[in-house]
Amino acid sequence: MFSFKKATTSYPDFDFIVDDDAGQRVYLKRVALDAGVNFIARRLAQATFKHKKNGKFLQDEVWYKLNARPNQNQTKTQFWEKAMHELLYESECLIVSTDTGDLLVADSFVHNDRYAVYEDKFKGVSVNGYTFQRDFAMSDVIYLNYQNPRLSAYTDSLFQDYGAMLGRMISANMRNHQIRSTLSMDAMDNMKDGQRNALQKYIDKIFQAFSKKDVAIVPVLRGMEYNELTNSSNTTKSQSFTDISDLRKDAIKTVADILGIPEVLLTETTSDVSNTESFFDNGTLSYFYRLISDELNAKLVSSYAYRKGERIEIVGRNAPDMFRLADTIDKLVSSGTVTRNEIRERLGLEKGGSELDEFYITKNYERG
Repeated sequence: MFSFKKATTSYPDFDFIVDDDAGQRVYLKRVALDAGVNFIARRLAQATFKHKKNGKFLQDEVWYKLNARPNQNQTKTQFWEKAMHELLYESECLIVSTDTGDLLVADSFVHNDRYAVYEDKFKGVSVNGYTFQRDFAMSDVIYLNYQNPRLSAYTDSLFQDYGAMLGRMISANMRNHQIRSTLSMDAMDNMKDGQRNALQKYIDKIFQAFSKKDVAIVPVLRGMEYNELTNSSNTTKSQSFTDISDLRKDAIKTVADILGIPEVLLTETTSDVSNTESFFDNGTLSYFYRLISDELNAKLVSSYAYRKGERIEIVGRNAPDMFRLADTIDKLVSSGTVTRNEIRERLGLEKGGSELDEFYITKNYERG
């Protein structure tokens, strides 16, 4: 409470603050979106890129760039995590090759030159602050495009609905814990207009400090007495904010649904999620494997080599578990349904010798 014993004619120009704004407002939708995007990006970065020709895996320059060192400043994991972030956040990702053969993920580019019978052109390609002065044709780049209208709409509204909601909740929380005071105005009777204006400005500044700052200090001046009214004197009940956690879970649930991630993988820590993991690995993750491998084969493998069976494949968490399939494999081979090399190919393994191309039938499958 403020009361005046004697009117003060000057008020110092103090900032009633010890610590400025404590932090940025956390936007729940961004937190949820980051969780989903990072989850997919990390999973894809764990995969292995295999360059296969005639059933054998090559360890050539293409294999090295995709698996070890795409460029002189990034590892494979860093490179593919950035690529997936661009693809999911921006719905497209552009990878260009430098004169030295390095692969770079573009931070920004212009893709206005789109044609039906001619190659598209990419201009203004920028990477880490450096902008290429030349244009890139579609055949010169690896261009990934991911169309998910629900994700685009979600991203567009990122700072509108949940951000505004959280802002209102923070504002209400500040009101619950704000410092309240009263001001006796008896001393105003004998004040002149100039003194009244100076006092009003001073009071306004105090109000701004209390309403916007985490910690505020008011100097005790001559003729002024300050008494703080704590929340214990306020009969209004504080609002409950336990629903912040519920809002966050709801946002994560929405993002998980949009990106095709089982919700339990983003929200739970239980170890018994093998079936859910398999569902995600063979569904959503396999889709991104195919999306990327299709583009790599289109740009890095010639049409002649592709017809001869040359492929770039991505083998990761979608790879079949040979131990879990052991009984099935045994039956397929022993019944003469498939060869052992065909099994090896399906398991993502390199072909063996020619003897593994022969069909094998055990006695219990032979005619008597």
